[in-house]
Amino acid sequence: MPQDNSKDEELQKILEAKRAEQQLRASLRLALTDEAYERMMNVRISNPSLFSAVAEVLLATFRRVGRKLTDEEVLNILRRFT
Repeated sequence: MPQDNSKDEELQKILEAKRAEQQLRASLRLALTDEAYERMMNVRISNPSLFSAVAEVLLATFRRVGRKLTDEEVLNILRRFT
């Protein structure tokens, strides 16, 4: 049955990753305007590694400024990464 444990562990890792992504998207929904959020979802699809890096910066910026970030602000941050 060691193979079953391996499959269970793999499934657990997949579920944890999915939960973490859902949590990140929910946080971004709170931190960004609708237009900015849609832009980031497009980035997520086209460049997942860029999405992960920028999302962390966006959330830190949101915590610092205490208001939703606009699409223009998101674009400015994205430009710094590309």
